[in-house]
Amino acid sequence: MRRSVLVLFLAASWPLTSFALGAEALDVKGKVVSLDGKPVAGAVVTERSSGASATTDAEGAFALAVPDGNRIRLTVSHPDYFSEDSTPSAKEASTGLLVRLIPLIRQTAEVSVTALRYPEPATKIPAAQTVIPTELLQERMAPNITDALAMTPGVAPLGSGGFSLVPSIRGLARRRILVLVDNARITSDRRTGPNASFVNPEDIGRIEVLRSPSSMFYGSDAIGGVVSLFTKNPPAEDGLSGRLHAGYGTVNFEKTYGLCLAGRKEAWGFYLSYHGLEAGNYRSPAAEVLQSQYAQSGILGKVVYETDARRVSLSFLGSRGKDIGKPNQTSAVKPTWYPRENNNLAQLAWTEKSLAGGQVNVHAYANPNFIETRTQTLSGGAMTKDAFSRTESTEYGVQVSYAKMIGEDFRLTGGADLYGRSGVRATLHEKSFNASGALTKIYDETAYNRGRSTDAGVFVSGDYEGLPNLDLVGGLRWDALSQSAHPGGGAEAMDKRDDAVTGFIAASYRFTPSLMLFANAARAYRTPGLGERFYSGITGRGFIIAQPNLRNERSLNWDAGLKWISSRVYAAVFGFHYTVDGLIDRYQVAPSVYTYGNVDKGRIKGLELEAEYFPLANWKLFGTLAVLEGKSATTGAVINDIPPLRAVVGTRVFWGKFSAELSGILQAAKKNPGPAEIAIPACEVFQLKANCFLYPVNVYLVVGNLFNETYLGRPDPEAMEEPRRGAVVGVSYSFR
Repeated sequence: MRRSVLVLFLAASWPLTSFALGAEALDVKGKVVSLDGKPVAGAVVTERSSGASATTDAEGAFALAVPDGNRIRLTVSHPDYFSEDSTPSAKEASTGLLVRLIPLIRQTAEVSVTALRYPEPATKIPAAQTVIPTELLQERMAPNITDALAMTPGVAPLGSGGFSLVPSIRGLARRRILVLVDNARITSDRRTGPNASFVNPEDIGRIEVLRSPSSMFYGSDAIGGVVSLFTKNPPAEDGLSGRLHAGYGTVNFEKTYGLCLAGRKEAWGFYLSYHGLEAGNYRSPAAEVLQSQYAQSGILGKVVYETDARRVSLSFLGSRGKDIGKPNQTSAVKPTWYPRENNNLAQLAWTEKSLAGGQVNVHAYANPNFIETRTQTLSGGAMTKDAFSRTESTEYGVQVSYAKMIGEDFRLTGGADLYGRSGVRATLHEKSFNASGALTKIYDETAYNRGRSTDAGVFVSGDYEGLPNLDLVGGLRWDALSQSAHPGGGAEAMDKRDDAVTGFIAASYRFTPSLMLFANAARAYRTPGLGERFYSGITGRGFIIAQPNLRNERSLNWDAGLKWISSRVYAAVFGFHYTVDGLIDRYQVAPSVYTYGNVDKGRIKGLELEAEYFPLANWKLFGTLAVLEGKSATTGAVINDIPPLRAVVGTRVFWGKFSAELSGILQAAKKNPGPAEIAIPACEVFQLKANCFLYPVNVYLVVGNLFNETYLGRPDPEAMEEPRRGAVVGVSYSFR
């Protein structure tokens, strides 16, 4: 018996004994750097199987010996960075690893953003901006982009509810927010504006929200800011990887699923995915909310060729939406939904990194698409009217730009672009029935056809850093605008032509390595959309009457901010004042009937606060506050879409691979609604979020409306109550 015990003990302890006696060991070596490639000294590198550890030197280098033949599992930690796990192969570990750590505070010089149309450190951008990385998008499990932006400073949802909400930035929306997908402009014939709901958050690598007016950099529709969606790219290193995911939501029986594959072989890489989601009507604390269902599926394919000299990317994003509901106060007797929405976005991006001493970027895209809207009228359970509309078009664009450093301190950028829509056609079909269900009338009309719009622009900008701690940015842009359509499908075209000159000047000054001040002034504009000028007919909210004589919106905008950024603290305050001449607003002229008009001059001003603090490396406190005021400068009347005071508060803790977050949105009452709004009471809604990362399996949980509060989130007269308490559970499996 003793001999058996001894044999078992020796067998169990043999691997440790062999290693201790100097048996074969594998030397693991590498370097730990920050996101911008700077060495991280003092990081602890631990091999979890053997317990071997080492600390990086001043150059970020480390070396440690682990038992040969064992699977290598490394954990890299530093008090100012998030811990990083790595499972390299024996070959990778012996030839030299490169581990990049993510800082606790993401708003650092290590994070590059493209607000100025070229990559810049976030701390240098003289504007208000927020970056949402893919990790946060996966944790939030939001079904669409608007939900993913719900806790972003200065951003509020707009619309009656459900899947078709759109983001509002600083009280500006309805085509005043430019939405980009890999720099391709997204237009929508939903009356509330574009929302890019056809892009699945699982395919997004990051979202950049620019809250300052940006017409100088992007042309029309950026008068209120820019939401840039960047889809995922192939991996940086050779190999094949993938991710399976599935999720379920209790409040609306939401089911999500998808698969993505990505790989690289030397200069070539690819990303391929398929995602789908579908949901029934959600329930508020009081009742089921009719017409809040949705179903959608899509594919994304991307091929990238990249060397030291150039980068070429070719991609296709196809999406199919089905029976996307539009919940309204009258959904029981007048249900409205989008039967089909179809997008086919193809893009080509080509960058020559060194040509004539500078960098050339060429980008082109096309998106043939359509959207259908259906509204039925019911009486006594029988349908008396069935109204259907369809709008189809092809969006397209091309841009060429050239950027060059002149000396060591001045970057000059110039270029030209052309954006537009062609072949736009909007048709209406209506059937009427009597009390017995017999067809009594058929009505067919073309709201307009042969619609087109173009925005051709040339621009130049400069970025000068030659003065100590001071960065100066400025630029000018000129656009030629053209619109044409045949109202009623007739032979006579209605044309609109205009031009616009916009500019941007900004400065940022760094008082200390942590404290930065910026200020900017901008001229911006927005030309009315084809739908605003030419489409009269049914919409997701009722009936709209076009106004062909709408004028362009032109604005003068002032924006300033003070930021404190250190390894554990981020705090910022922003102030802004916008004056918009010819502000286009909606007016309700009858129940569920709306039209447009130009307000002589609208003024919006506000204040935003942001804070993020890590008392410990595994504990975070955060919060934001936004307070706005928007009025007509001539009459003093309140304008639409200005959200009430809105705050976000929360805390998050980390325990190894597990994290949990409690956060809440606190919104004041809106007592002075705009001309197409209603007053709403105050509300406070909280959510609980938990994540467990046990590679290769990740588990997510989000519990929304934790205290099951009944509330209206938006002052839309058709707004429905928000979802009751519900949980969304997700699981993913990653492989490589």
